[in-house]
Amino acid sequence: MCHIGEILVVEVKQMVIGKEILARAANAMNVKSKETIQVAIDYCIINDAVSNLSIDYLCDEDSIFDKNKVAVIIDHDTPSGSEAVSIIQRKLINFAKKYDTIYHEGEGVGYQLMLDHYVKDGQIIAGCGEHISVLGAVGAIAFKVSPRRLAEVVKSGILEMKVPEFIKIEFSGNLSPGVYAKDLILHVIKDVGTTKLAGKILEFTGEALQALTLNDRITICNLAGKTNAASAVVNLSESSNGDEYGATYQYDLGLVKPSIATPGSYDNILEVDQVGNIKVNEVFIGGCSGGRIEDLRLAAKIIKGRKVSKGIRLMVAPITSSVYVQALREGLITEFIDAGAVIMNQGCSVCWGKSQGIIDADEVLVSAGSFNCMGCAGAKNAKIYISSAVTAAESSITGIISQARIR
Repeated sequence: MCHIGEILVVEVKQMVIGKEILARAANAMNVKSKETIQVAIDYCIINDAVSNLSIDYLCDEDSIFDKNKVAVIIDHDTPSGSEAVSIIQRKLINFAKKYDTIYHEGEGVGYQLMLDHYVKDGQIIAGCGEHISVLGAVGAIAFKVSPRRLAEVVKSGILEMKVPEFIKIEFSGNLSPGVYAKDLILHVIKDVGTTKLAGKILEFTGEALQALTLNDRITICNLAGKTNAASAVVNLSESSNGDEYGATYQYDLGLVKPSIATPGSYDNILEVDQVGNIKVNEVFIGGCSGGRIEDLRLAAKIIKGRKVSKGIRLMVAPITSSVYVQALREGLITEFIDAGAVIMNQGCSVCWGKSQGIIDADEVLVSAGSFNCMGCAGAKNAKIYISSAVTAAESSITGIISQARIR
């Protein structure tokens, strides 16, 4: 920006793109880090995970700001696996009927449905989920808030917040054969850790980003929240000024190796070849970071003509109904079944771990999903490793955590 006498001229084209989005939503020329602003929300997401609690903070006489901007989505337990879940889902159904909101049930993971049908570049979204940053893949910014705050947003359409600091994550080069976007974001998390960027917004930029597919960008933004960042957004314009960022991290994609997050958290990420001969009991390919059609194609290519190792449970869950149908048309489902896999319902499935694919004490699950905290998929001392769909598929065949070789 520059000063001409007493007039402040803002060179908008050089603003961090995330700040442009926030400024537009706040009806302001510019926003500064730590400044308190009120932003207009384009969508609120309420699902059958923690955000269902937001409904409990609403009174019977309360109205919602816009029925066409509140999305109620049942995707975590589809169909319900317990009476407790059924009570939650009935509450959501009644709420959606009362206010005539957007409503999806049993159609797959809500974030993907939002990407497919609703969310657009430059929008602001609020919800309570850990993976809501995935919506940044299309140039939107999505914030995780508490159920109480979400209830206020549902009523007013306004989110009051302090502008986070923006961090530039710049990619160059190309991924090597056999290395995928999941490996890339694990590589980034390994470098930045899970505390250093807490509360900040990650802005992914760089020439390499242009060559990555939408599926790649979705995978990257999906797991950005594991750094404890407030959100993430993809910047394909390359118009922002580096001085506007709190810090810049640069990554050469050619240096990335197949990677895996070890059980308990994302604080210990290793290259797959460093893990050792860890025996596997269950493998999951699906969820919001491993169930898109591109993931299923890659996994099916690994599995084609081979059999799941004896005693291994391989479970596959397409991310949405449309992906399920596409996988059927392409013969991918047949490939999985022929190999010995169980095909699950579209949705969060095993990654959520409340009613499907629950693992026993000391068992090992290799998941192309995203949750690996202790007890999130069964017994508290079960072990969950997070990998790409390709690593997961290969591990189901070999019976141990294995890096897939180019076939």
